Amino acid sequence: METQELHSVLRAQAELLLGEPGSARAPAQQYARICDGLVQAVPRARWATLATRDRSGLRCLGATDERTPELARVMADCGHGPCLDAIAAGSATEVVVDDVTAAGDRWPVFAPAAARAGMRSVLCRAMAPGDRPIGELTVWSDEVGAFGDERSRTIMAVLAAQAAVAVSGAQQAENLARALRSRDVIGRAKGILMERFQLGDDGAFQLLVRSSQDLNMKLGEVATVLCREAEERAAPVPRARSGPDSG
Repeated sequence: METQELHSVLRAQAELLLGEPGSARAPAQQYARICDGLVQAVPRARWATLATRDRSGLRCLGATDERTPELARVMADCGHGPCLDAIAAGSATEVVVDDVTAAGDRWPVFAPAAARAGMRSVLCRAMAPGDRPIGELTVWSDEVGAFGDERSRTIMAVLAAQAAVAVSGAQQAENLARALRSRDVIGRAKGILMERFQLGDDGAFQLLVRSSQDLNMKLGEVATVLCREAEERAAPVPRARSGPDSG
């Protein structure tokens, strides 16, 4: 593959991810754009997906077709498939399937499901910033042997490395925002307890911690329940109707 062509692919994907100057996108929009870029860049690709794997299993975060998230769910349920193999392999290699209809021995549940969905060829690559897989990218085709050439695999490898940085950054930003929201809720809950029970800051926090342990709930969840209860108590009670029709 020519170096100039590779630079053009990377530049196009970067422009797709960045969008208009000064614009900010939600993670879901970012993931969708990555998938769109894969279909545009990888020869003979018809559809693309972006998935991550966490404690809850394989999660499809972006897709260009409604059938591919369903295939991700099949892989999550049965515990096998090309996406899971790509994550297990890390950044070392790609997973290429020339014809899923012939992969029944390897993936007895996934392969028939993919064939029924009209998929024939699959190419997967892990997103692994720092060699720690956080997910994977997949391109799909309804043609047999669509991704057997080195050009497709090279493009997929460089775009997976680029996407790994974007997805990792989006996840870190999302985790930070979640932590800030949790801290704000905990602060409000402490204020409620301080006023209600005449406690100091440390005393209110310890009461929250004990409640979290006793209820077997996360600290942020206990704080959220307490704040919601306080809001409901403070809400004005609807006044009874008066007049000739009221009774």
